[in-house]
Amino acid sequence: MSTKYSRVFFFCLFTILCAQTAWPQRLINVFVDAGADGFTSAGGGDSARDLAKSLRGKDKTLRVVDSAAEADVVVYIRSREEKKKLGSIITNVNKSDDGKNTTTTTRPTEETTYIVHALIRAGDFQTELDGEGMTWRWAADRIAGRVESWVKQNSARLLEKRAELSPVVHDSGKVETQEASISPGMTPQQVESAMGAPLKRVNFGERSLWEYKGIQVVFEKDKVVDVKF
Repeated sequence: MSTKYSRVFFFCLFTILCAQTAWPQRLINVFVDAGADGFTSAGGGDSARDLAKSLRGKDKTLRVVDSAAEADVVVYIRSREEKKKLGSIITNVNKSDDGKNTTTTTRPTEETTYIVHALIRAGDFQTELDGEGMTWRWAADRIAGRVESWVKQNSARLLEKRAELSPVVHDSGKVETQEASISPGMTPQQVESAMGAPLKRVNFGERSLWEYKGIQVVFEKDKVVDVKF
């Protein structure tokens, strides 16, 4: 192979490798939770698995991750319900044994629609999503399509938010880290001012837990009592 063609070959190979490395960074990380605010909804685990499976088929837009701490977007399964309605009419004609008399009976069929209610959350923003179908899996597929559509519309902002939370790397290779200080007795407002909005909030009576990437902040009566690393 001549020097000229060797350079072209290696330039193309380098371009492809760079593209393969950069592409995953453009994907939006999505985590699916079986409940909301720390509580699992009835049937939520099944719908969460169905939704995660559907979302994995949309790997050109997003990537399903294993925890909320890794996610740009969290989708919560809030509840499920079944709705029944009358469908088509079935008519039966019966004849007597001698064929002289006939009786006609009609009855409506019953159809069931399965509905999954979900909540999509990214930072302080959240919106409700519903999906319905003839099975629970179809309902989850509908939500997956709406999640993908929302992610496409907001991908630029989601990547921007991710960059804001990532360490800054200078040309010298030095990483600029962001520091935040949390002290016992701080209020939720003070913590949010120092750390930003949490990835997840879990409330239990007078206690609550805020989840950030790598740490959890525990409140009691709206005062910080512990930080878990």
